[in-house]
Amino acid sequence: MRLLLLAALLILSAPARADPATAALTPFLDAVAACAGRPDLTLAVVGVEPGQTALSREQAEEVRLAVESRLQASGRVRLAAAADVVRIKALREGTTGLSGVEAEAQIRQAFAGDASVFLVEPRRAGETAALRLQAITKSAACKATSEPLIVPIRVGAGVSDIDAVMEGAVRALQQAAPNARTIEVCPFVAEGGHSSCAGALTDRLVIALDAEARSANRILKGARLDVRRRPPGTACQGSAEGVLTASGRFRTERDGASYLELEFGREGAVLAPTGRRRIGIEGLGCDPTPRPFLDHLAASARTDGGRLAVSATAAPFARGQRLEMRIESKARQNLYCWVVAPDETAFVALPVRGNAVSEAPLGPGDTRRYPRGYGLEEIVAAEPFENLFACFGVEGGLPPELEARWRAAAPGAGADAALLQPPDVLDLLERIRRTPGVTEASARIVVR
Repeated sequence: MRLLLLAALLILSAPARADPATAALTPFLDAVAACAGRPDLTLAVVGVEPGQTALSREQAEEVRLAVESRLQASGRVRLAAAADVVRIKALREGTTGLSGVEAEAQIRQAFAGDASVFLVEPRRAGETAALRLQAITKSAACKATSEPLIVPIRVGAGVSDIDAVMEGAVRALQQAAPNARTIEVCPFVAEGGHSSCAGALTDRLVIALDAEARSANRILKGARLDVRRRPPGTACQGSAEGVLTASGRFRTERDGASYLELEFGREGAVLAPTGRRRIGIEGLGCDPTPRPFLDHLAASARTDGGRLAVSATAAPFARGQRLEMRIESKARQNLYCWVVAPDETAFVALPVRGNAVSEAPLGPGDTRRYPRGYGLEEIVAAEPFENLFACFGVEGGLPPELEARWRAAAPGAGADAALLQPPDVLDLLERIRRTPGVTEASARIVVR
């Protein structure tokens, strides 16, 4: 099976892409539904307690929005119209043109729901926060508490200037298109390569748009704004009639200065462009350096040499030489490996469907050689190329939905692996990296 030399492979259709982080909320939502006595829920996500010190105000807001997104993605929850019940006072004082009784009535309606969800016991560890969701019904007669959730944090102390640019762009959009109802946010693009800051900047734009969608004016006027995020690797092209797009790009100059440009579009017309704006990127906690895709993939990996290591048996390999990779496991974990090309395509190498050795977890001290150590055919390089052999180690395996997607693209007895296209590669990468406890290791396959 000459996997590394395949030029084109049949693309298998991927199963439904359920988010493992969303699926983990199922027991919690079942408990809340039992408390409320109804399967369809309306929840108000309150946020963390004001006196907590684990998260800054910006980090707490980011975490709250991430929790709301996961709840909404479950398909079982309708979020209360207000962004946060602790803002009732500000909303009351910010209303104009209404009597006190009328304003209070609209506020009560906006916050009507089956339960309020509090974020309790927040603890920060590096770029992630761990917390539990605690739902309390309107009558305070019943409550439900979730298992710990892990939420990524990308907020640093120096993001205020970036947020100011985003908020200014959203205000300009509101003036240019006051009746906008749907916006699709395309991922930011790093000029000259790939950078983890692209995703961080996209997050900040989504937060600014979400704040507009939940502003007092929109709540009281019933002017809903639906903010959708396009998956990574998809082109930011035209949308359906009446749907706006948001697209941005950024670059870092040789002197270290970073700049972004952001614009909105509707049916071919450009709305509210920001122009080139200088920003302080360092506060986002990301690496602004633009890199070729394989370099970016390796640089952004969540590696832990104390758990997993991968190396090539030769660097480089010569044409006609047998290709072989060495995999060393230093902890009990299931292994998922793929070969990624510079053009952002990839194919799954391990596990192989029906191959018991590749499907079994590795233990501490286990060493394997790919492909011979799995009983697979030898691979001999006939032409020069450069790819990346990258592995994920997960104790207990991937969540079921990701496991199904990975195996659907994997090779099997008498069947080659499916060639994954860039949108699928980037989407899988993003979702697998969100899996708690995942470890990565990679090595270049270079043939000269």
